[in-house]
Amino acid sequence: MAMFDTDVLIDHLLGKEGATETILKFKNTVNYCSVITIGEILFGTRPPEKDKTFKLIDSLEPLDVNKKIVIDAYEIKNSYKGYKLELYDCIIAATAIESDLILVTKNSKHYPDKRLKLFIPEY
Repeated sequence: MAMFDTDVLIDHLLGKEGATETILKFKNTVNYCSVITIGEILFGTRPPEKDKTFKLIDSLEPLDVNKKIVIDAYEIKNSYKGYKLELYDCIIAATAIESDLILVTKNSKHYPDKRLKLFIPEY
């Protein structure tokens, strides 16, 4: 089972063939995304893209954020010096770890935590 990061889903919505192929690799399993990802996608959606965007979002199981995930995200942020980790990426990472899911992302540098199981598409 996989959890999709915002970048791959946006690439799919933009029609990038590799992103669509990546999503299809996981078509025979339940696929997830963080509610943070839903927010990131919706805040960048223009009115003509609304139907296509909601169709994609509705095809994924949303994963909620709770206090444990936020505390874990805080720990992730404070564990890594050097690269500036963003709040949303830390929450997405903590959600994937808590849910024991593969995180499908093109942004591996956003997710340095060794507990993460990453799938990095090569498109």
